[in-house]
Amino acid sequence: MAYGFDIAVAIKSTIDKILQIDLPLVLCTDSKSLYDCLVRLGTTQEKRLMIDVMCLRQAYERRQITDIKWIDGDANPTDAMTKDRLTRYWLG
Repeated sequence: MAYGFDIAVAIKSTIDKILQIDLPLVLCTDSKSLYDCLVRLGTTQEKRLMIDVMCLRQAYERRQITDIKWIDGDANPTDAMTKDRLTRYWLG
């Protein structure tokens, strides 16, 4: 998630400078626990995720992230492109 955020910030800043506008940056996740950690100020016990969650939360507090949305796993269109078993299901 943090890697995707880093890429999004780089793309956003490039577009902002070229077009001289301020695009909103909306973070979407299908991880309910990550969403809860970021929006409801929850915590995680997973040490490898603590730094990423803290960085994302700080970006949200600084308004670098405009909004954070949770996508229900059943309604996530990218799963069909990223999950092998779902790709086989959709393609037959």
